[in-house]
Amino acid sequence: MLRAEIFKKYDSIEDLEKKEEELRISLLVNGNDVKNLKELGFLTYYKKDYSSAIRIFKKLIELEPKNSNFIAFLGYLYYENDEYEKSVDYYLKALEISKNMPFVYFLLGNVYSRIGNIVEAIKCYDLAIFSEDDIYDIHIDFGKKYEEIGSLDRALKEYKTAYEIDPRDKKILEKISELSKKWVKNTYLKL
Repeated sequence: MLRAEIFKKYDSIEDLEKKEEELRISLLVNGNDVKNLKELGFLTYYKKDYSSAIRIFKKLIELEPKNSNFIAFLGYLYYENDEYEKSVDYYLKALEISKNMPFVYFLLGNVYSRIGNIVEAIKCYDLAIFSEDDIYDIHIDFGKKYEEIGSLDRALKEYKTAYEIDPRDKKILEKISELSKKWVKNTYLKL
């Protein structure tokens, strides 16, 4: 569930705005509607409104304190918000409830890697791998996600990591070269 929601797409900005309005009106009537809160939480995440998404997922956890997917997604939101310590805390809480969450182990490995705790990162990646999650594909998925939202530096990191895992895929090498040029051009234009 978590992986599917992270990579969820909405058809258009108009659909997004309309759906958000509908959800907010519905929640005025029943503020504890888990289904609508969850959808609004994912929608605000999609809009990169991490602060709102964090508030919503905290509310969801109050309503369903044993829902490991909600807890893990809150960890992911903190990761996206560069709040790594909180991210680790929520990933670990989710894994206490449900040990069989390979994608969460992968995400936790990313956090540990980002903060420089390579030993813990490797342990988490190993747990994700041995749980049959395909790490290579996950990095590719994240690369695509970051590229779609215009975060070229993060997309490059994900594609480079995927290439390090499996350097046989020449299309990824081409993608890295293409994005590197775009990133340099965009960085230059911002100066």
